[in-house]
Amino acid sequence: MSRRLARTTFHAMMRFGPKLEQRQMVLFRLVDVGADLFAMAAVCARAEMLRRKGQPEAVQLADLFCVDARRRVFAIFRRVFNNDDVRTYGVAQDVLAGKHLWMEKGMA
Repeated sequence: MSRRLARTTFHAMMRFGPKLEQRQMVLFRLVDVGADLFAMAAVCARAEMLRRKGQPEAVQLADLFCVDARRRVFAIFRRVFNNDDVRTYGVAQDVLAGKHLWMEKGMA
């Protein structure tokens, strides 16, 4: 997964060039993957240390965490380039411009 993160980051750099820094949602997704991978490594290291100290059940907990984190990572990778970021940005700009004030009517 760390290799895939590196390849995906490189691909994003090639695809967006210097404008990658403006693609904040893409960057956030890549950071989220990195954070999950780091957490998985830390959990596995801790579980292994605890297993050696006589607590084998720690491996079960680490495995459960990693299964869930793996699902998150796969889902995030799918959304790195296949997302609604441009559309979301456009709607956000409309909201900031006051084009959706009608939504506030009737709210206390």
